[in-house]
Amino acid sequence: MAVAFKTAVAREAQTIPLAELDVSRAERFQTNTHWPFFARLRREDPVHFCPDSLHGSYWSITRYDDIVAVEKDYKQFSSEGNVIIGDVPAEFDAPAFATSDPPVHTRERKAVMPAMSPKRLVTMEADIRTHIGNLLDGLPRQETFNWVERVSVEITNEMVAILFGLPPREKRLFPYWAEVLVTTPQPGAITTTWTERDTIIKEYWSSILEMWHKRANEPPADDIISALAKNPDTASMADDPSHLIGTITMLAGANEASRGALSGGVVAFNQFPAEWETLCTEPSLVPNATSEIVRWQTPIIHMRRTATQDFEFRGKHIRKGDRVVMWYCSANRDETYFEDGNTFRIERPNARRHLAFGSGIHRCLGSHVAELQIRILWEEILKRFKRIEMTGEPKRKLSNFSAGYDDVPVRIIC
Repeated sequence: MAVAFKTAVAREAQTIPLAELDVSRAERFQTNTHWPFFARLRREDPVHFCPDSLHGSYWSITRYDDIVAVEKDYKQFSSEGNVIIGDVPAEFDAPAFATSDPPVHTRERKAVMPAMSPKRLVTMEADIRTHIGNLLDGLPRQETFNWVERVSVEITNEMVAILFGLPPREKRLFPYWAEVLVTTPQPGAITTTWTERDTIIKEYWSSILEMWHKRANEPPADDIISALAKNPDTASMADDPSHLIGTITMLAGANEASRGALSGGVVAFNQFPAEWETLCTEPSLVPNATSEIVRWQTPIIHMRRTATQDFEFRGKHIRKGDRVVMWYCSANRDETYFEDGNTFRIERPNARRHLAFGSGIHRCLGSHVAELQIRILWEEILKRFKRIEMTGEPKRKLSNFSAGYDDVPVRIIC
């Protein structure tokens, strides 16, 4: 990135009036220039009100401790209805356990936990390692390719198939269905009209419901659909297909978010090559490096809550109905918790204290899955390659929610 552009961004971050500062602008995340704006808010206005944005007015919570406090208090900071900064039209909405509070959230979370527990992951590890090893062995040597497409996407797609017990046809179509569900129809998008979208979503419903009813009548299994279908507290979800596929898509999305970290590790080791040399010398650091990759990348940028009543928070008057946005990316660079947080350090002693997966009752169910994939990936890379060299600038997604990549051009050096 040009020095002049970086200088201009840094100047803007320091001089823009706080009342005009809108940290939700997606283009800043795409250009990776959002950091100085969040650093200023942490210093000067950690509970910040933006009166006008593409998404309407909202509060920004930017410090580590404040985000933990918001996560804990679900009675005043509700997940009900929506957990992203922008409102979702009713016809586009698909209710899910992540967009609910106790007792609904607790009931559905409890039902699905066994299918994503550390105990189950232990039984899956050998198969996941074999898949990742075969994937790495099939990569091109000494020529440039897109790491996102060839590695990150393939790993997460395979994991979703395992977690949900998807047959071959559904394994191929599931990522497509999920993208259709969460993308507003418009020219150039994956669907162009609501009618087209509805036709595809009905196929999605039909396929999921078929698997649901089949597994409800089969012996217990370890996959997520079976867990929900067999649990008395969630068995009735099949009566509300919108709710069912909303929950399933949200659970799958938690795994999809790990794509950002699977690619972000490559970016991090290229920007901080001394850390790669350290890892090569001390492979036992892979588990801590995994946590540091997740902290540094923070695949999910934010989560939103909605105020349930008027009240004071850190000296600010928040009104009922206000959007309250927890910026995980900012918490993971909070100077009071992470010394020199912009630097990637695989030996960081408190790397595991990151908030990339949230905290409290809404902590991401897919956190153990994400960590497993990242850890195995780097363990297998260390066995095979001298290094993975980026051959150009990574292309980040235009999003203020998912810190992912469209393209990370690399060449393997054996």
